[in-house]
Amino acid sequence: MMFNEYRKEMLDLFSRMIEINAVNPSGGGRGEEERANFLKKEVLKWSGDLKFEEYVAVSNGIKRPNLLFELDSGKEFTIWFVAHMDTVSEGDINLWNYPPFKATIEGDKVYGRGTCDNGQGLLSSLLVLKYFIDHRSEMKSNVGVILVSDEEAGSNYGIRYVLEKRKFNLADKFIVPDFGTPDGSLVEIAEKGIFWLKTTVIGQQCHGSTPDKGKNAHRLARVLEGRMDAMLHRDFNHSDTLFNPPYSTFEPTKVESGTTSINIIPGKESFYFDMRIIPEYKTDDVFNEIKKIVEEFRKEFGVEVILEPVQKDDPSFNSKESKEFVDKFINSVNKLRGMDVKSIGIGGGTCGAFFRRMGYDTIVWGTLDEVEHMPNEYAKISNIFGDAEVFVDLIRNY
Repeated sequence: MMFNEYRKEMLDLFSRMIEINAVNPSGGGRGEEERANFLKKEVLKWSGDLKFEEYVAVSNGIKRPNLLFELDSGKEFTIWFVAHMDTVSEGDINLWNYPPFKATIEGDKVYGRGTCDNGQGLLSSLLVLKYFIDHRSEMKSNVGVILVSDEEAGSNYGIRYVLEKRKFNLADKFIVPDFGTPDGSLVEIAEKGIFWLKTTVIGQQCHGSTPDKGKNAHRLARVLEGRMDAMLHRDFNHSDTLFNPPYSTFEPTKVESGTTSINIIPGKESFYFDMRIIPEYKTDDVFNEIKKIVEEFRKEFGVEVILEPVQKDDPSFNSKESKEFVDKFINSVNKLRGMDVKSIGIGGGTCGAFFRRMGYDTIVWGTLDEVEHMPNEYAKISNIFGDAEVFVDLIRNY
């Protein structure tokens, strides 16, 4: 096996990293600072000539570090691997058979929160860097690793922040090991736009026995929600077979009630839509049509409606020029795995979308069981090392 000499060292690094709680502050955690400091210290031990940059955002007094390591071999461009350090919370501890913040190795699996999402991709990326530090003559490109914060909550203090502060070479390529299938047969080259919208209807509160003295925000919110839902499915109904499902999705999800009492007619209610939009449309197209529906509703019912985008990112897709990069990557997977590999788009959001929207050739790929965010989350050791082997083959033969 290619990485036998690194196996013990890298699994030890992985175990120690998992034991450092890096739950995103949006989930009640303390953030990535301690984990980032640990990784920075360990990786910089590997070579005295690694280029290192750190971009630290601050959110509510919490430091959110972003780390860049680059091994420069004098080539014209760098292939960057991008992984995130933050995790979601453990959820219901009673559903775990293993301690969530301790790496437990059983056979081919390492259990613990963040092992799959995104610890597996993070370790594979660092393994590639470690390998080429020791095998520099094999490099056909420079190699870089970017470890970011805040991916689990929109990336405002992560990759968005890095791209505001740091310019990359337009010839650079990016691999994000944060999506995958159990056999690695799908390479993600596009992502739907993500638009989360909060809509608040302001009515008039009153006693449940005298509804004529108020305006029931709950009932009104349901009317508006239904109109928005019908319009979105009617006006944005085209398909794109690159994606599964092959159409835009518009799902009403969360509701915030304006009362906790049965005998109060609520004067306020908020509801949310989670919208995933195919590249044919922009999020502004969708938002503008929603505004029209809302304006008509305001006039008809004489109430105030507040629209608040929670997250709003346009679809992302590779340029035609990226086909060479994608084809070479698929060739490496085919060669090492002996299977058909195809390109797809996804409805989820990854760090890859930010690079694509800026014109960088980007793929998102990994060999992953779909256990992210679940109790007893795990990463397979064979996938960690197997994916790194694909990455090494690409860089050797680019």
